Parts: sequence; structure tokens; C-alpha cells
Amino acid sequence: MIPERNKYLEALGIPDFLFSSVSNELPNKFKLLVIEQDSEESFCQSGASQDLLFKMLASIGLGLNECDLISLAKSEINRFIKEHPQDLLLIMDSSIDAEGKSLFITHHPKDIIKNPKLKRDSWEVLKKVKLCLK
Repeated sequence: MIPERNKYLEALGIPDFLFSSVSNELPNKFKLLVIEQDSEESFCQSGASQDLLFKMLASIGLGLNECDLISLAKSEINRFIKEHPQDLLLIMDSSIDAEGKSLFITHHPKDIIKNPKLKRDSWEVLKKVKLCLK
């Protein structure tokens, strides 16, 4: 954990045991890890891309508490995939070339907003993701 955060938590009087054993591992509660390449129109920030992503996830029965939204540099995406082979991953960037048993790639919401014809392709991928969630 970042030392500044530890100092902040300490100043608030939060007991050390609540923040000293933080792991870099993602909690097991997430059903889906949604990954994007760093972008100015990130779905990790409020805006049209995020709104569309939330609608897309809801269409396959996923709530926000069941997904983890991750924004990575393009050079980090393949490393992340290798580190999470057991997780269900949805990469929202059709320019990424990666493979994996539980890995799906579709268009980023910002691209769908710019070109609504991409909706059909994305929906087909989302239906496959939904099958894996069962």
C-alpha cells in the first residue's frame, strides 16, 4: 500500500490491522474483470463511455459490484492477462490481440458511441460472456 495512504489512515485513527495486510490480489467477489487501454474517454470515469458500459453489463445481468473496471497501458495488458488466467476477462479494445480460455475482446464503449454499427458485434461477445457466467 502507498505510504501516504498509511499515514492518512493512521491520522484518522484507523487501526493498523485494517490496512497493513493489503494484498495486490483482486478480491474473489468479482465475476468479471473489464479492461481497457488507457484512454481519455475512459469508462473508469463518469461520462458517456461509462454510462454505456454500465448498460452493456446490465444487459447480461451484471451489476457494478460484480465487476472490476481496470484501465491499463497497452504494454501492461498481456502481462495482466497472464497473471489472471483463471479470471473471466473482457477487454474493451478491438485493437488488442490476445488469447485466453476465459478472455473476450470487444469494442470500447467510446468506439460504439462513435459508430453504432459496432453494437451488434459487441452484443455477440457479451452473450458469450453471459454464458461463461452461468
